[in-house]
Amino acid sequence: MFSSAKADIVTAADGTATVYITPGINRGFNGFLVGLKYTPGTIDTGADLTITCENSGEPIMTKTNAGTSAVFYKPRAFANSVTDGAASTTPSEYIPIKDDRIKVVIAQGGNGGIGSIEAIVMTNPPY
Repeated sequence: MFSSAKADIVTAADGTATVYITPGINRGFNGFLVGLKYTPGTIDTGADLTITCENSGEPIMTKTNAGTSAVFYKPRAFANSVTDGAASTTPSEYIPIKDDRIKVVIAQGGNGGIGSIEAIVMTNPPY
């Protein structure tokens, strides 16, 4: 089963914004992040996005110069070796989120830019 939530973005005069994607008031996501849909609207093409889990600080994605077209992202995490904990070289795993909101920080988005970002989360994985 999948769920999704969307946050509207409005940048300040200095081009910054911080928004939180959450499935409900005082609730966090529980599941695996499958994808993000960024719709920049009037946010500048040079906008930089830094996306993390709010409480855990787990990194999700960083995108510089995000552009002006709507785009889907499929961020993934690196698996670790059982023997030494070394990270693989290719990210392949869904990002687990437990009781957390997704924090999106925008920089260089222009004065008063309006857009949105949506998260799609798998709440009942098939494994």
